[in-house]
Amino acid sequence: MKELGERSELSVRSVGIGFAVGFVMTAAITYLALYSGLAISAAIPAALICTGLIRVRAKRATVLENNLAQTIASSGEALAVGVAFTLPALVLAGVRQDLDYWEVSLAAALGGLLGVLFMIPLRRSLTVESPELTYPESVAAAKIAEAGEDGRGTLLPAGLAVLAGAVFKVLSSVVQVISGTVEGAVAIGGRVFYGGMDISLALVGVGLIVKLRFTVMIVAGGVLSWLVAIPLLADVPAAGGSLVTLAWDTWASHIRYLGIGAMIVGGCWSIVQARTSIARGARTAFAGLRPGRRAATERTDTDLGMRWVVGGVALAGLGIFAFVWSMVGSVALAALSAVVAVVLVFFFSAVSGYVVGFVGNSNNPISGLAICGFLAASLIFTLLRAGADSRVVLCVLLIAVFVCTATATAGDTAQHVKTGAILGGTPRRVQLAQLFGVGVFAFVVAPIVVLLLAGYGIGGEGSDTLKAPQAVIFANLADAVFTRGSVPMGMLWTGAGIGVALIVLDQVLRRVTGGAVIYVMPIAIGIYLPLSLSLPLLVGGLLAHALERAGRRSGEPGAEDVAHDRAVLVCSGLITGEALVGLSAALPRSMGWDLPIRVLDNPFVSLAALGLVLAALFWYANAARNRNAAHSDRSSP
Repeated sequence: MKELGERSELSVRSVGIGFAVGFVMTAAITYLALYSGLAISAAIPAALICTGLIRVRAKRATVLENNLAQTIASSGEALAVGVAFTLPALVLAGVRQDLDYWEVSLAAALGGLLGVLFMIPLRRSLTVESPELTYPESVAAAKIAEAGEDGRGTLLPAGLAVLAGAVFKVLSSVVQVISGTVEGAVAIGGRVFYGGMDISLALVGVGLIVKLRFTVMIVAGGVLSWLVAIPLLADVPAAGGSLVTLAWDTWASHIRYLGIGAMIVGGCWSIVQARTSIARGARTAFAGLRPGRRAATERTDTDLGMRWVVGGVALAGLGIFAFVWSMVGSVALAALSAVVAVVLVFFFSAVSGYVVGFVGNSNNPISGLAICGFLAASLIFTLLRAGADSRVVLCVLLIAVFVCTATATAGDTAQHVKTGAILGGTPRRVQLAQLFGVGVFAFVVAPIVVLLLAGYGIGGEGSDTLKAPQAVIFANLADAVFTRGSVPMGMLWTGAGIGVALIVLDQVLRRVTGGAVIYVMPIAIGIYLPLSLSLPLLVGGLLAHALERAGRRSGEPGAEDVAHDRAVLVCSGLITGEALVGLSAALPRSMGWDLPIRVLDNPFVSLAALGLVLAALFWYANAARNRNAAHSDRSSP
C-alpha cells in the first residue's frame, strides 16, 4: 500500500496539471512583483485551481497527486519573486546595459536549486520538531485538497475573473477609460499632504489574500512616510508648482530610505528569531553525512539522500563560480562570490522556512532577508579589500540575486513539505517535484522579465512604468556602499531606529497582552512603498474582513472560510487577467507603440468602476457561502 501511495503521488497527471497552472501563475506573479514590489504565495490559488482541474479532468487522482500538482505550480512563482526583486538592479546600478535571457535563466536556476536543497536537511527541524510553527497557508492548502471542490464550480468563476481582470486592465493600459492612478495633494500650513490610489484589481486581490492585519500595518507605514515624514520635510515653495510632484520628489530622494533602514533591521531580527532552527538544520545536515546513520523507515519521513544534497550543493556552487567568472572575468572574485553565496543561502533559507511557519509564505520578508544578504556580502568583500569597482558591485548584486531567489524557493518548499506532511505525502517526492519545477520555470521567468523591462521601462514614476521597488533598493544600496553616492545616510539610520523601536514595542506588547504582535517588515515595506500602492491593499484587506464577519454572523461552521476561499479564487483570476494583459501590452510598447490610447481621464469614473467590481466580488463570495450552507443542510440526516 505504501508503494502504491507513493506511485500515485508524483505522476504524469500531477506533473501536467502543475505545469499548466504554473505557467500562467508564473507570468502573473512576475508582472505583479515588477509592477508593485509585492507578491503573493501561489499555494492557495494553486490549491483551488488544481483541485478544480482534477475534479473535472482527472477524477481518479489522489489527494497526494493534487499536492504535487500544487507544488509544481507554485515553484515558478517563488522563482519569479526572487528574480523580479533583484536582477533588474543590475541595470539600475549601471553594471549591465540590459538583461540577457540565459543570464536570467541560469541565475534563477542556481538560486532556486540551492533553496530547495538546503531545505532538505532543515525539513525535520522546521516542520516536525518545531510545534510552534503552524504553517497557516499549508493548513489552508491541505484543507482545500482534502475537501475537494465541484470542478466546474471552481473553474468557471476563475475563468470569468481572468476575463474581468483582463478587460479592466485593457480599459486602463491599452485604451484608457479607467485611470491607472487617482491622486492629489494639498498645502496646509505651508506643508504638503499627498493622497492617491492605484486603480488596480491585482493590488486589491493581494490585499484580500494577505488579509486585513498585514495590510493595516503596510498602510500604517505609508501614513508614517507620506502624511507625517513628507509634510515635516517638504516645504511648499513660494513660487508654486505641482504639489503632487513635490511629494513624490521628497519621497524618492529622502523618505523611502526610512523604509530601507527599517527593512534592514527587520531582516536581521528574523535571523535572530530563527537561530534555533538554523542550528538544528546544520546538525541534521552534518549527521546525514556520517556513515552508518539509520535511514528513515517511514515513507512519510524520507528525504532525498544527504549525499545527493551535498553533491547538488557542490554542483550549484561550481555553477555559481562559472557564472560569475563569465560575467566579471576574475577567478578570485568568482571563487569568493560562490563561497559567500552558498554560506549565506543556507542561513537565509533556514530563516525563510522559519518565518513561513509563523506567518505564511505570502508574508515572507524575502526582500528584507536579501538586503541583509547584500550587506553581509558587501562587508565580506570590503574586509577582504576586494575593491569597489564595477566588477565587485556586480559580484555583490549577484550574491543578492542568489540569496533572494533561494530564500523565496526555500520558503515555498517548506510550505509544500508541510502540506504534504498534513496529507500524508512523501517528503522526497515533494522535494523532487520542487526541483523539477525550479529547473523548468527558471527558463520561463527569463523571457517574461526581459519582455516587461523592454516594454515598460523600470524604476520610473509614470503610472505605466514598472516601479520595481525592491530592485531600486538594491541599486541604491550598491551606490551607497561602493560609490558613496547621494544616499541620505541619516534617513537610513533613522529608519533603522524606527525598526528597533517597533521590535521593542512588539516585545513589550507580547509580554503585557500575551497576543498583540507588531511585525517590522510590513510596516517597513509600507514606509518604503508609494502610498498609492498601499491603499488598494487596504481595500482588499477590508473586503476580506467584511467577508469573514458576514460568515461569522451566519452562524454556519466554517462559513467565513468558504467565503474567503471563493474570494481568493476570484482575486487570483483578477490578478492573472490583469497581469496577462500587462504582459501582452509590453510587446507593442517595446516596438514603439504609444500606449495607452487616452480616451477618458476622470477619477470618479475610475473609482466607480473599481467599486462595482468589488461589490460584485463581495456578492459572489457571500452567495457561494450561502450555497454551501444550503448544500450542507440538504446533506445532513
